Amino acid sequence: MKYMLLIYDNDKSRELFMGPDGKELMAEMEVLLGEIRESGELLYTDGLSDPSNTKTVRVRDGAPVVTDGPLAEAKEYFGGYMVLDCETEERAIEIATRFPGVRFTPVEVRPLMGASGDEM
Repeated sequence: MKYMLLIYDNDKSRELFMGPDGKELMAEMEVLLGEIRESGELLYTDGLSDPSNTKTVRVRDGAPVVTDGPLAEAKEYFGGYMVLDCETEERAIEIATRFPGVRFTPVEVRPLMGASGDEM
């Protein structure tokens, strides 16, 4: 089963990864990523740029409207993701609990819906 881990950030958590403790946190993350790459569970992962670079697109009265920023003002924002292929939901959750940032901000674990939509 495929799962997406939606990794949240806030200004403080991003600073932690870039600050003096950042090397330790990044090393911890590299160990986890290495393990799940080797096991074949990690399909892909990426971080997102700062929310100030976000554009939100809506259609109003049949015309696209583009605004700066994420969908809603929030203290936490979507900061990155991992797509995993795990045997069980429990395994995906176990991986999420090992992600270093989970100590500071949440990580959502969501099954990916296949073309059939059976996962709904």
